Amino acid sequence: MEIRHYFRILRRWWWLLLAATLLAAGGSYLASRSQPRIYSSRARVMVGTSIQSRNPDWVAINTAEQLALTYAELATTRPVLQGVIDNCGLQTTPDVLRGMISVKPTQGTQILDITVVDTDPNRAAAIANAVAEELIRQSPGGSESPEAGIRRDAEEQLRDLKSRIDFAKEEVRNLEAAILQEDSARAIAELKNRRDLLQQQIAQWQATYAQLYTAYTGNQANTLTLVEPATPNYTPIGPQTSTNVLLAGAIGALLAVGAILLLEYLDDTVKSGDEVAELTGLPFLGQIPRVREKVAEQLLTQREPRSAFSESFRTLRTNLQFSGFDRPLRTILVTSPQPTEGKSTVVANLGVVLAQAGRRVIVVDTDLRRPILHHIFGQNNDWGLTGALFGEGNRTDDGLLPTGVENLSFLPSGPLPPNPSEILGSQRMGDFLAHLQEQADVILLDSPPLLTMADASVLAARVDGVILVADAGRTRREALKKAAEALRRIGAHVLGVALNRVGLRSEGYSYYYYYYYSDEGKRRKGRRRRSKKAEERTTET
Repeated sequence: MEIRHYFRILRRWWWLLLAATLLAAGGSYLASRSQPRIYSSRARVMVGTSIQSRNPDWVAINTAEQLALTYAELATTRPVLQGVIDNCGLQTTPDVLRGMISVKPTQGTQILDITVVDTDPNRAAAIANAVAEELIRQSPGGSESPEAGIRRDAEEQLRDLKSRIDFAKEEVRNLEAAILQEDSARAIAELKNRRDLLQQQIAQWQATYAQLYTAYTGNQANTLTLVEPATPNYTPIGPQTSTNVLLAGAIGALLAVGAILLLEYLDDTVKSGDEVAELTGLPFLGQIPRVREKVAEQLLTQREPRSAFSESFRTLRTNLQFSGFDRPLRTILVTSPQPTEGKSTVVANLGVVLAQAGRRVIVVDTDLRRPILHHIFGQNNDWGLTGALFGEGNRTDDGLLPTGVENLSFLPSGPLPPNPSEILGSQRMGDFLAHLQEQADVILLDSPPLLTMADASVLAARVDGVILVADAGRTRREALKKAAEALRRIGAHVLGVALNRVGLRSEGYSYYYYYYYSDEGKRRKGRRRRSKKAEERTTET
């Protein structure tokens, strides 16, 4: 039951779901196509120099990883961004530039990724490199920091010591070669003395070099190095039209579903037979399809007996026969909770199908406030029920009018009285109904709405059965429930509820609609073709 309920909701609102999805997807597509292409470029910076060591220090590596997080935040600070703007000659502000830059360390490494997005791929690469260079320049190991001067001095001293050590080692090798070639003991002693002194000097220089190198390399964790400069990437990364369209379509569909659920929650009208039966506890007699307003005021069961409209009344007739299996239904009242729910149309067409089944039927318009049955049957309302009850005018008969349908007679309401409820509840009315039963098998009474006037309640107590008509999508649940309870309170024999103006392509009518109207369309087309051929033959003759 629950699945069927949601399926009916989907079938009723599918157009809104489709329209919202297509509108959102189409709008996203147009917006994405109108946006400029976006390009991305990345520069990579390494924090520390521990990777250059044969035996990396774990403490130095861990320190460099923590420093990478700090540099990721410093890269988008105003001093760094302003330096990039000045170096690249950009016509923008640090706040705008910050939105173009994304800096994050690669997890578990000392690598810092600087990514820039821009509408120009070359400019994106230039900005990424400029950020890396500015970050390096302003770091403790940068070229303008005090530590940089000390490092340059240390580097110069290391280079000088290295040169001296290499030159001295070369001299030692030359002295050793000369010792091997010398024959004089005195000369050999002098050469060995010079060699020993030179080796002692080399040892001192090497000790100094080692101390200086240790000092030079002992604090390298806070050093930045550009390991991969950014290069222009000419493949755009956005806008991602396909992703945007799919996402927008999904959002549109979700919004439509939310709107549909809200509308269904706010809409408290009855729409299906299952809902009617569950709400009122009364039998569901059938549903009558919606037709055009002008057509609804005609006897469509007489004019188009093979239509879905006529078939629905034959179903209603069959269900009424089962309802009167134990109790003969000679007088039937048709009413509705509120006005304009189509009860008069139901009375007229039900009378036609009952008459077509061979029953003698009289349709009486007991709506003495706003009668419309005489318009449906094409009759005047100069004389009718009120005249028959009080004997007004020159007529001596019951005032029954022919309808053009065999076995079906019609009695209009007649001139409207000032006290309809009293007239319908009078003894004369009861005697007149008994008199009409002698002339017909079934008497159908059309009455005013049940909840607005007392007329229907007065008549319901003296008829064999009552049919309650509800308008699909118009009759409110509470009104229908109150109408059913009102009929129970007065002890009326309620035959059930008929649901009027149901969408022709909903519920069980879709197949019948296709079956009948496609077949009818073929027949009409065939008749037009035969008529055209007959005209052509006449013209030739």
